Amino acid sequence: MGVEYIDVVNEDGSPAGYSLPRSEIHAKGLWHRVVHVWLIDDKGNLLIQQRADNKESHPSLWDISTAGHCEAGMNSRDTAVKELSEELGMQLASADELEYLFTCRTNHVLKNGLYIDNELADVYLLRVASPIDLTRFKLQVEEVQAIKLIHHSQLRVLAEAHDPTFVPLAGDYVQFFNILATRYP
Repeated sequence: MGVEYIDVVNEDGSPAGYSLPRSEIHAKGLWHRVVHVWLIDDKGNLLIQQRADNKESHPSLWDISTAGHCEAGMNSRDTAVKELSEELGMQLASADELEYLFTCRTNHVLKNGLYIDNELADVYLLRVASPIDLTRFKLQVEEVQAIKLIHHSQLRVLAEAHDPTFVPLAGDYVQFFNILATRYP
């Protein structure tokens, strides 16, 4: 696989005007755009994935339904469609099925400062039919080792408790849980 280039952005999300290899972006802690896509059924159950144990960041932890970096030249909606296909084997009829919710700022310093993750995450919601049939997904084994369902209210409790088995969801993510609490009481 070739070197993955990512567009660098300023902290406010505006384009910085250049791209760098993903490894360099994380080594220098440069801001970049990613997508978070959450699959939810009409009962408020979210699909979550367990990251592969060989992942550079947060190996083996439970995480968002699917997520990924926006490669150089790609917008977040196209990246979301691509990540759904790659990680879960899910094909959308239209990118319009994705509902953009908000953009949140996340930053994680890992590996004693050798991996700095400064991201602007565009958060999307994808409604799917109940019950979600986990057997229909084709997992990308390099990225995902398992999937399961969890009700959004249970996930909120885990996130607020900083559960060590889950990738941290903090700060702006309170918006996500508030939106779901209103729509799926």
